[in-house]
Amino acid sequence: MLVEGSAYLRRAFLEEVSQNSEGFEFIGVAENRAEALEKVEFSEPDIIVADLGSSYNATLDFAAEIRKIRPSAKIVIIGDRNGSYSEHTSRNIIAFLKKPVSPQRLSRVLGDIKNYLDEKINGILKVVTDGAEEIRRLYLSEFLLPLMLGSSEKMPDESHLVRRAKELAIIPFDMEKIRLCVTVTKFSDQGGDSCTAQMHVSFINGIISKYMHCTTLFLYGRAVTLIAVEGGEISNALELPLRELVQNADRILSHKCTIGVSREFSQFSACPEAYFQAVTARRYTSDGAGPVRFIDDQEGKKTPALDKVEKSVLKLEQLLKVGNIEGLTEFINSLYETNTPENADLLIVQIIAAVYEIVSSVADKNDVLKLVATNPIFARITSCSSENVMKQELIALCNSAKELISHSQKRDTEILCDRVIEIIDKRYADEELSLTSVSNELSVSPNYLSALIKKNKKKNFVTLVTERRMKAAYDMLVCSNMKVTEVSEKCGYNDYHYFSGCFKKFYGQPPNQVRKSRTESQKNT
Repeated sequence: MLVEGSAYLRRAFLEEVSQNSEGFEFIGVAENRAEALEKVEFSEPDIIVADLGSSYNATLDFAAEIRKIRPSAKIVIIGDRNGSYSEHTSRNIIAFLKKPVSPQRLSRVLGDIKNYLDEKINGILKVVTDGAEEIRRLYLSEFLLPLMLGSSEKMPDESHLVRRAKELAIIPFDMEKIRLCVTVTKFSDQGGDSCTAQMHVSFINGIISKYMHCTTLFLYGRAVTLIAVEGGEISNALELPLRELVQNADRILSHKCTIGVSREFSQFSACPEAYFQAVTARRYTSDGAGPVRFIDDQEGKKTPALDKVEKSVLKLEQLLKVGNIEGLTEFINSLYETNTPENADLLIVQIIAAVYEIVSSVADKNDVLKLVATNPIFARITSCSSENVMKQELIALCNSAKELISHSQKRDTEILCDRVIEIIDKRYADEELSLTSVSNELSVSPNYLSALIKKNKKKNFVTLVTERRMKAAYDMLVCSNMKVTEVSEKCGYNDYHYFSGCFKKFYGQPPNQVRKSRTESQKNT
């Protein structure tokens, strides 16, 4: 976008950049500051080139206003004096050009800026795909998951939680007066289908961490971010980074994102309530109020009854995901006992919607269609006059959903274990192959992966690796003329004696004997 008062210069700049600045497209032209501010939000430029006259302070004010509207945009200032880029990064000013500025010079500067921005985008995408902090993320999940869900049988005392949070760098060691809040973010593709995935965790952290301390984890189809600052109000400080997150999700990933924000709190023990607040706030982004919703913006519009309904829906989500049949049945049976008929009807609608959403996030479309087709409650909803029939159909629906979720989890487990086998087949010759290295590659904790392998394959990881190496060693001994020491190295063993011992234990005879037997067999034939 170009902001230039001179019609002659506007034409010259446009012509030069259009012809000689590959990768750029002018999406808007403004003659003055006021016109530019009106057009920025609509046109969503990546770079703004602005000649605003001789008022240096007015130029800086303009840049600050632009940043509030379009925080991801970079600004090039053309003026009567040189400025310091380092002093004004907070306003997203990326370059100062002292007049006079030729179209050719502007074109060269824009080329340099494009290369810079491309590197920044590639850096973000590299973090997204590579998962540079995967090991730390595993430990974060083990700490934050039960904290957010309130699933610990006994919540540790606050001092323990703070100490552990500092150990995991969730908050800095020198942070004393802690202010916290939770955000819940969901992403959808261009077709409107939910696509929130583990890759979005690094994407969110990469943007918000520029402004404040944050930690994000992937939790049941949501990206959950714990934000920490020292003193001050978080809500005001969040508006800019969240706006940039929304804009960059669209610009870089072509994804739409919606965000719910909890109230501020000062103790980690309040995380479960804050998580619920953020989930609730995000649900209200669908009412046309924009992609970011703060719970305080919505609380005044809620009734106690509606708040109770929302908490009940969240409880249902937890019961479904842990597969608690008894808890589900008890929950359904209590609907009409703890709610007025009107509230119960509203809750039933919310439950049906929640079940559909949960199943859709983990199962394929055919399973979702089957769930709808085989459960008549989807067609009837609240039109059933019999309370008992409605209860039974709700229980049946929840049981069906639980089975689909369990099946999906089992399928995901089998796929994960199959990936382990593929990795072992590919890397058995690597001496560094270990449970930890494989778990890092698959983005799961070593303990979790070990348990899955034992349950699914009836063997531990070491046994699977040893079996593959021994099979490979046997084939090499029988089918090649490699020295036994070479075979040992080809199978991931630098210590020949250890290899020989493993081989003898596995086949009942040492590798030299197998090679000797093969040689004698060839002589006889």
